[in-house]
Amino acid sequence: MKEENLNKLNALFSNLKTEEQKLKESLEKKKSEDDLFIEGFKTLCKKFIDPKMQEFRRMLRENGFGCKISFNEEVKNGLGINSQTNIKLQISRNVDSNFYTNDKFPHIMFVADKNLKRIVVHQDNIFQNGTGTAALKEQNYTLESLHEDDIEKEILESVENILMNK
Repeated sequence: MKEENLNKLNALFSNLKTEEQKLKESLEKKKSEDDLFIEGFKTLCKKFIDPKMQEFRRMLRENGFGCKISFNEEVKNGLGINSQTNIKLQISRNVDSNFYTNDKFPHIMFVADKNLKRIVVHQDNIFQNGTGTAALKEQNYTLESLHEDDIEKEILESVENILMNK
């Protein structure tokens, strides 16, 4: 092979390796940013969201409502369907409800959207065999902007919406 052609080919391979390396580094950087965001969300849950949900849980149980608080890691299945990391407070009209046999209870859920680096709030006020709505709330937060007062306000609004939906 001519030296000129050999040099062109070597330059092409070198450029391809450089592009591949850049892509690999970019993916690693994104992964580490995602991991940092999820770790920040877990810390927020542990320090503020879970304790606040526990407060509401105690009051709801004292007043005859069943409650379950759950923390869920991101789940991906082979179909491309995934669920994002979240913490959820579910509410039942029966203090003795078995939340493990049925997962369809009204709830408020704080969800870590790692792609957009924001925390969204999902509210579902539909009791079994009832009417209501289930949707993301308009307001969303960052790790830095979600404060204890916001958490309490969001939970209170959702609990009101759930309990007022007959």
